[in-house]
Amino acid sequence: MANLPSKPSATTPEKISLSKPTPEMGRKNFKTLLLANPNYFGNLTDSELTPVLKIQGDTTYENIGCVGFNPQVKRLEAVVYIKQDTGYEGGICSNGSQEFVRFYLSYDNGTTWQDQGMTTFTVYDVPGPKPLEYDATLSINPPEGFCFFENLPKARAILSWNVPPPVNQPGWNPVWGNVVDVQIQIAGFKFIPLENFLSELKTSVAEKYSSAIELSQPVKAAQPKVLSSTDLHALYQGKSVPPHRYLFSDLKKGIAATPVHPPKIASLIETKPAPFSALKSTFLGIENVNLAGILETLVNTSGNTTFEQLDCVGLNPNTSQLAGVINVKLANGYSGTPCSAGSNEFVAFWVDWGSGWTYVGTTSVNVHDYSSIPAAGLRYSVFLPLDMTSHRQPCDVGPKTAKVRAVLSWNVPPSNIDPYAPVTWGNSVETLILVTPGPSVQPGTQIPFLSRAGDIVESKIDGNGRITDAYALETGAHFINAPFGGLVTLAGFISNPVPGMKYRVMKKPHGASDMLYAPIVVPGGLTLTIDQFNGVNWTQTSLTEPADADGYYLYQNYSVNHTVEANIMGQWYTTAADTGHAYDLRIDLSVDGNPAHDAHSNVVTVLVDNTAPVAEPLSLTLGGVCGDFNPGDTIQGHFTATDDDFGGFSFVILPPGPANGVLPSPASGASIYFGGSIGDPGLSGQPFTINTTGMAVCGYSLTLNVWDRTNVNSGQSNHLSQAFAGFCLETKK
Repeated sequence: MANLPSKPSATTPEKISLSKPTPEMGRKNFKTLLLANPNYFGNLTDSELTPVLKIQGDTTYENIGCVGFNPQVKRLEAVVYIKQDTGYEGGICSNGSQEFVRFYLSYDNGTTWQDQGMTTFTVYDVPGPKPLEYDATLSINPPEGFCFFENLPKARAILSWNVPPPVNQPGWNPVWGNVVDVQIQIAGFKFIPLENFLSELKTSVAEKYSSAIELSQPVKAAQPKVLSSTDLHALYQGKSVPPHRYLFSDLKKGIAATPVHPPKIASLIETKPAPFSALKSTFLGIENVNLAGILETLVNTSGNTTFEQLDCVGLNPNTSQLAGVINVKLANGYSGTPCSAGSNEFVAFWVDWGSGWTYVGTTSVNVHDYSSIPAAGLRYSVFLPLDMTSHRQPCDVGPKTAKVRAVLSWNVPPSNIDPYAPVTWGNSVETLILVTPGPSVQPGTQIPFLSRAGDIVESKIDGNGRITDAYALETGAHFINAPFGGLVTLAGFISNPVPGMKYRVMKKPHGASDMLYAPIVVPGGLTLTIDQFNGVNWTQTSLTEPADADGYYLYQNYSVNHTVEANIMGQWYTTAADTGHAYDLRIDLSVDGNPAHDAHSNVVTVLVDNTAPVAEPLSLTLGGVCGDFNPGDTIQGHFTATDDDFGGFSFVILPPGPANGVLPSPASGASIYFGGSIGDPGLSGQPFTINTTGMAVCGYSLTLNVWDRTNVNSGQSNHLSQAFAGFCLETKK
C-alpha cells in the first residue's frame, strides 16, 4: 500500500497561504484559489489578473495517453492515465472529483477548430499500483462525403481536472491535465439525401422535373468491394507492402486447410505438398510467386508493429465499456482504399478479476489505405462492453481493481483461448482498471439497475429528486441542487442478459404506495441507437422499439455484440402538469410474464420543474423604453430575474460594434450555488445603470437573459427567459 500523507495534528493545524501555496496545496484547494483569482495558476492567456502559482498542463496526477476515433460508430475516445494514490478529493465512498475531456475537430490542419462537446468521469483516491486507465467517450456526427475523398481531420482532446474546459476555446490550457492532437479518419457516407448527392456532383434537376422527384430520398452508397489477392498484388506493386502482408488472409486460410500433423509450416515449405500447389494456383494473374520464401517470411514474422500498434486501453466507467486506441502508421498495406472493403484491426480483451485471465470478447475497427496519411499515423479506437456486475463490491468494502490484457491482430482475430498466443501483425497491452463500486450480483443472476436519470448518475440524485452536485455525462453540463425538466432519458442495464428479455420503466408519485407504479410508455415507440458486431465489422442503426400492451420493451442491450448506445432504456417526456412534483422511478424485469413476479431495480426519485424563470420587462428612467439619450448619458433602470431554482442573469447590448463593449452595471450575476452571491429566488426590481460613454450614436436593443438551474432535456440546457428594451443615442440639438 502506498504511503499516505500524515494527518495534521489538531493542535497544530496546517496553515494554507493563498499568496504562495505548494503545488500540492494548490491542488487540494483548487476551486477556492480559483474563486479568489480565476487566473491564480496563470493558465488564462487573455486575463489581466496576476498569476500567483504558475501551473499549466501539469501531468503529475493525470494525463491523456491516447486519442482515437471509431469511424463505424462515430465515437471519439481519450484514454486517461490516473497516476497517483491521492489528490482526487476522496476515496470511492466520497464524491471524488471530475476529469473533463473536451474534443475538437479541425478540417484545415489546425487553423480553425470546431467544438464537438465535452464528457466527464469521476475519479477517486485509490491506493495501489498505477496507473489506472480510464476512457472518456463522446459520440459525434461529423460531416461525411464520398468514399474517394480522404476525410482525415485533426482531433484535439483537452483534459482538465475539476474545471471544465470552456466552450469554443481550443487554445485553452488546463492547470492539471494536458492537450493531445491526433489525426483521424471519418468514413464515407452510407446514405445521403439525393439533393446533397447532386450538389456534391455540382449538378441539379431541371426545374420541370423537380416536382416529380423526391429530392430528400436517401441514396445508398455502393457495397464496398473485397479485393482479391490478384487485386492486392497489382495494387501494391512498387509500394512497400511485402507479399506476406497483402496475401496474409489467403495464406492463413491455406495453412488452416492443410492436413498436416503436427501443422509445422517449416515442413510444408520443404516438401511442398499438394495443398500448397493448389494454393499457388489460386493466385491467378500473379506470376513468379516464391511461395516457399513468402511462407518462410510469414513463419518468422511475429508481433510485427510496422503497420499498426495498439497503444492504450482503458475502461469507461459511465458505460462499462473497454476501449483501445490503435495507431495505423503507413499509407498502404490495409487491403485497399476507402471505397473498398479494406481490412480489420481485431482486438481481443481479457480480464483478470483476481484468479487468472478470462476472455471477455473480441472487437474490431475497419481501416484502409490513405495516401495522405500523416507521419504520426491515424488513430482509431475500438470498444467492447464489459459486464462487471458479478465482480463489483460496495464502496465500504474498499476499491477493487482488475488487470486487462488486450491483443491486437490485423485481419485475423486473435486467439480466444490463449491470451498469450502470438500474432503475426499486432501487439498486446496490459493495464489496470478500477471496478466500478456497487452492489455485487451473483453470476447468472438477472437484476435490473437504473444507473442514470437525465444523464445524471443515480448516486448524485438525492431522496427529494434533486441533483446534488453533478455533471451530465454526455454533455458535461454542471447542475447543483437542481430539478429536472423536459425529456428525461433513463439509462441502465440488466445483469447477465440474454436475447428476448422484457422490461419496463415504472413511475409513481414520490412516497406513494407501490400499487401506484405505472409504466412510462414512449409515444410512437422508444428509439434506440443499436451497435451490432457480426464478428468482423460494427454497424450502427436506429431502432424504434414499441411497447407491448403492458408497457414492456424488448431488451436490446443483451450481448457484447448487440449493444445500445449510452445504455438507454427509457425516455420520459415530462409536462407542465408534472411541475413541482417528485416521482419515484424504477425498472422492472419480466421474469415469467406475470407482473407480480417482476424483478425490481433500485429506485431513483426525480423532481420536475417545467416552469421558465421570470424576466420582467425592463424599465428605463429618464426617457423610458425606446427613449432617446445623448452619448455620455447614464441610463437608469430596473429589472426582475427570478426563479425558485435561480441560476443566473446577463445583459447583452446589440449591435455590439457601436456599443464598444459597454454593458450595464451589474452586467451579470450568478446563483450562490455557482460561486455567485444571489440566493433563491433571484432579484426583483433590481436597479441597473448604463454609462453610455464610449458608445456610438445608434439605436440599441438591451436584452436581459435569465436562466434557472433545472436540468432540461437531459443535460442539454436550462430554462431560459428574456426581456427587452430599446433606446437610441443621438446628439440632440
